[in-house]
Amino acid sequence: MSEQPQPQRMQQTMPEEGGGWHRVNAGPHLHIMFNPNRLGRQPDEIERPSILVAVAGKREQALRFDPFSVGSHYHIRPSQRGRQIPLWVEEGQTPLDVVLAFFDKPLRFRGLLAQAEEDDVASQLE
Repeated sequence: MSEQPQPQRMQQTMPEEGGGWHRVNAGPHLHIMFNPNRLGRQPDEIERPSILVAVAGKREQALRFDPFSVGSHYHIRPSQRGRQIPLWVEEGQTPLDVVLAFFDKPLRFRGLLAQAEEDDVASQLE
């Protein structure tokens, strides 16, 4: 009995600069983009900043942080119907504080990249 191949989910790609997207200088190993309102004007008038992370030279997003969406969250290997992982915001913290902590703690950030199956780059980050 042969196994049927599992359908691959369509991993989201990095946007081009412009249209609200700004490149963040993150060194030679990462490609990081920021948009202060990823979804543009929505009926609810809520701005939704996002931070996207890819490995340099790859188009697919490894991580996406959505700290101000309804229910602050992030994604590992984001896809169209990917799982949202909640950001646990403690009293006295903002969602942005929580996201920036990922970047401030190299082991934690490397762990996220490893979960995104980017072990080679994760081991090179300082």
